[in-house]
Amino acid sequence: MKGMQKIKRGKSFAGVVLYALKPGTHHKTDPVVIGGNMLGASAPELITEFDASASLRTDILKPVWHNSLRLPIGESLTTKQWVSFADDYMNRMGFSETHLRCYVIHDDEAGQHIHIIASRVDLIGGKLYLGRNENLASTRIIQELELAYDLTRTKGPSPSHSTSSVTERKKLSRGEQQKEKREGQPTPKTFLQNTIEEILTSANDISGFVEALCEHGITPVPNIAPSGRMNGFSFEYSGIAFKASQLGKSYSWANLQDKLHYEPERDNPLLFALKASAMACSETSDSVTQVTLGEPPLSSPAALEVEAEAITHSQVHEQGTEAQTLLNITRMPGEQNSSADYFMTRVLEWLLSIPYLAAFADLLKKAGKTFLHQKSSFSTIHKVLSAEPELSEPSGNSQTQIERAAVPFR
Repeated sequence: MKGMQKIKRGKSFAGVVLYALKPGTHHKTDPVVIGGNMLGASAPELITEFDASASLRTDILKPVWHNSLRLPIGESLTTKQWVSFADDYMNRMGFSETHLRCYVIHDDEAGQHIHIIASRVDLIGGKLYLGRNENLASTRIIQELELAYDLTRTKGPSPSHSTSSVTERKKLSRGEQQKEKREGQPTPKTFLQNTIEEILTSANDISGFVEALCEHGITPVPNIAPSGRMNGFSFEYSGIAFKASQLGKSYSWANLQDKLHYEPERDNPLLFALKASAMACSETSDSVTQVTLGEPPLSSPAALEVEAEAITHSQVHEQGTEAQTLLNITRMPGEQNSSADYFMTRVLEWLLSIPYLAAFADLLKKAGKTFLHQKSSFSTIHKVLSAEPELSEPSGNSQTQIERAAVPFR
């Protein structure tokens, strides 16, 4: 049994469904759906169901997956055998029971075969089928099933050959392995490795490679010199950028350029445009960071007033607001705002880091007091009188001693 030379992916389910179910004079019987996991059987019904699954992931440009399995001329299987074989094949390929698929049988002089049409989008959560090295995997799985179902063996790469074709990739660190185990999903590094390998099985030029990467949310950044010399890609996913050397030798430019049939005259304009776009995004990000975190030089009162006004009207962080509130508490009645308030605000921002100070300031405010309040609610003791028992006759200066006892207290 043989599969298609290359598994196909597409944008529209309508085209492949109409093709698979279209009657032809070369068919011994009209094509018909013999299995799968879909409710409908006619072309309109199947298209509607497939489109509904694709709508779960509108970011995926090619949700269609299509392959065919063909017996040698003169051989045939019953409908039940075909369905069992196809179900086993799809499960081994990595499709779940909630990936929609249908099997359409064709019977003609070239040999009995079925078309398998599937959605890459899982109905549960919209998880995407990636398919790592799926063309090699398909050949290996077909050979295994030929033995299991006692079918005629067909030529193809041996399982040992497929194993030797495994790409050279950087292993995950211990922390990355623990993260994958803990979260139950691949790290950005693993996702990039798997996705790039899968794309390379179908992409055969730079533009197709770049388009497929963008389809999966990966931003390729080419390292191309002004002279036009291309040195490779770095790949950014989920806000993290990886050089090809961080992913493995299989992702180096020496390996990619042959698979992608790189032609400088044709591909360099696209690569230069990608590089310019990446640089523009980087400069914009740096500019936003400077505007957000930078502080203007404090060279003049005018500059101080501008910055103080910006802080007063800004609601960026809560401490600035609390500091301004505290400043209002401490300011004496009748005082006006000035550039010096800016310095006071900065000082009070630091003071507010002391845990109890903000609470103390709030208590003062509720009591209607300020830190610089001069009037006290306590009565002033003006003098203290003291009396001593007379153990002897008072001398001539007793009056002076009494007067000295009355001392004003301040």
